[in-house]
Amino acid sequence: MPPSSARPPVDAPIGTRPRRVMLAWEQGRGFGHTTRLRVLAEPLMARGIEVVAVVRDLALARPLRDAGVRLIEGPPWAPPAPQPGDDVPASATITDALAAFGLRDPDSVRPVLARWRALLTAERPDLVVCDYAPLATCAARGFAPILQTGSAVFMPPAHLERMPLLHDFAPPRHGDAALCDTLNRCLRAEGLPPLDRIGDLFGGSACFVASFPLLDPYVDLRGRDADGPLLTGDWQPQQPTAAGIFAYLHPDVASLPQVLAMLRALGPRLEMHIPLVRAPLQAALEEAGARVHVQPVAIGPTLARARMILHQGNAGVATDALLAGIPQFSMGQHIEHHLNGSALTAAGVGRHVNLFDPACRISADDVLTVLHDDDMALLAGAAATMHRPLLNPSPRARLLATCLALL
Repeated sequence: MPPSSARPPVDAPIGTRPRRVMLAWEQGRGFGHTTRLRVLAEPLMARGIEVVAVVRDLALARPLRDAGVRLIEGPPWAPPAPQPGDDVPASATITDALAAFGLRDPDSVRPVLARWRALLTAERPDLVVCDYAPLATCAARGFAPILQTGSAVFMPPAHLERMPLLHDFAPPRHGDAALCDTLNRCLRAEGLPPLDRIGDLFGGSACFVASFPLLDPYVDLRGRDADGPLLTGDWQPQQPTAAGIFAYLHPDVASLPQVLAMLRALGPRLEMHIPLVRAPLQAALEEAGARVHVQPVAIGPTLARARMILHQGNAGVATDALLAGIPQFSMGQHIEHHLNGSALTAAGVGRHVNLFDPACRISADDVLTVLHDDDMALLAGAAATMHRPLLNPSPRARLLATCLALL
């Protein structure tokens, strides 16, 4: 397996070189995107297929780097020119989010499209796999087959003319047709085919929605069930002696004053993993009696010995906890977290709070209420019994088969 810094030759005739897959990730935070892409990259490379990943953030590409995938830093999205009202976050639809990231501004869009086109020309992939990569999708249309994958919240159905509301905290600010018109002007200027509808940003030769239907905000519009999560390890049933709390939190969340105070109050009950944790935060938690893992943990056995989990509401951790059959307390930083946490709450298997709400107040007592909620524990166990059969046949195997069929 070549190291991530190695560069296979790209100038050989396509028929004489191994098939090549380009993985593309443009938006979203955390390790979830690159962890999902690794699930596909490893079996492809085992079959002699070259894999190159163009990623938003090299620091968050560790799962791919550890697998030996060659990495390229993706073209950055420049912030759009300011508009009145930008002081209020726009997230009522995915169109709002993409516009705020830069898609409403041609000066932000065109350099990214040009860079993607240059990367595609240089690498000449036989397939492009997009995980929340809308401008990579635009650039690759007509160049190579496109396989869309990712969490359901980042994969609205491609047939949609208008993106649905995701919440009612604030009305939408950016119209689908207007954003599509802006993008099409940029695409024509770059010699690329225009979009027929806003949903084309998420379309391709095939789409694999890597979520359970419970965590799919578009479940009523999709016309089919989501395909299922791409697990990085095997789930394990909860142990009879499970007693404590496992917490998986971003350091920016764990270091918030009220969150840190809550974690310290929970102290010895906590086993934690905080990716990229800094020494002062680690020391503050360990002084309170928490066990802090700096390196990633095996999620199956870790959740099996926990009575509940504390996390931000990201889909991957929520899925692992669903399969483990343990209650969940989630603290959302943004709308994806809110959607996942709300779905878990509605199913009776968790409680969710939104940290972005100025009125949000949390304490150790809130978490302990979930820890000792026997009814929620029973519902979480029942939810696990319902969801485990959805892993057969394996979503990982089905995604790989879909990918191979496109090569």
